[in-house]
Amino acid sequence: MEISMCSPTSPARNFFNLRHRWEMPMIRLSLIITLLAFALAIGLIELDQTDWAKGLDSDAHDAIFSLEMAILLPLAPAAIYLHRFFAAAVARSNSILIGPKQFPELFAVYQELGRRLAMAHLPRLYLTNGNGVVNAYALSCNRRHNYVVIHSEIALLLPTSPEIVEFVLAHELAHHKLGHVSLWRIIISLVPNTLVLPGRATTCAQEYSADRVAMAVCPHHASSARLLAVGPWLEKVVNPVAWNEQCTEERGEFFVRIANALSTHAVLVKRFKALKDIESDGFSRHGDMF
Repeated sequence: MEISMCSPTSPARNFFNLRHRWEMPMIRLSLIITLLAFALAIGLIELDQTDWAKGLDSDAHDAIFSLEMAILLPLAPAAIYLHRFFAAAVARSNSILIGPKQFPELFAVYQELGRRLAMAHLPRLYLTNGNGVVNAYALSCNRRHNYVVIHSEIALLLPTSPEIVEFVLAHELAHHKLGHVSLWRIIISLVPNTLVLPGRATTCAQEYSADRVAMAVCPHHASSARLLAVGPWLEKVVNPVAWNEQCTEERGEFFVRIANALSTHAVLVKRFKALKDIESDGFSRHGDMF
């Protein structure tokens, strides 16, 4: 089977410069909030021993105790580090490892994308049954143990819609390339993830960033997002021009903005519009955060 590959990108491209403009400011804010939460926990532990604290009611003590739990943040890296190996083992033990002898056409596409992203150590690729769910995700345990898991509902499109499979794989590899699944990012997100800003805004910006890098190695693949809207069964009949018109009309509505702000991923009318903007105007265009 012959698979058409997306056009190669320049090996000199600095993919880190393609991040969404909100990503790094949100990361810095998350780090500040995490440090402040740890400092607050220390202060509350000291305050809890004073005569003033003894006069508070039980609800106030419960609230203080909850905040004091931030003192355990330094222990989080070890716990999360071990849990990531367990989570990866669960994913791998229920999946098929893709390689030269197992789905070689898919593996060839994956290798080519890794080359274009200048990834010296390509994460292992696994294929699993999504039971009708369209999904793919990146996993990282440490620098040596990194993985991409793709649902078979996506992989089955390789013969008929290879651009979709290429874009999905490029998006997941971009998460690895940009360090989105690193341990330190998970640690500094624990407290901020309870907040819309910077928690959800950070994950949304990271998804935009991964899309932007995927567009760099797979230009003109913006319409691949149709898979997320209708799944692998109707993607061929989606009219991308009509969908883009819908996105232009609906992306600015008030409740669409609210839905986007509360989502970990940009809603599709904003995400597809962002991809089409890159396709037509270049990487100076960034997706809407609100």
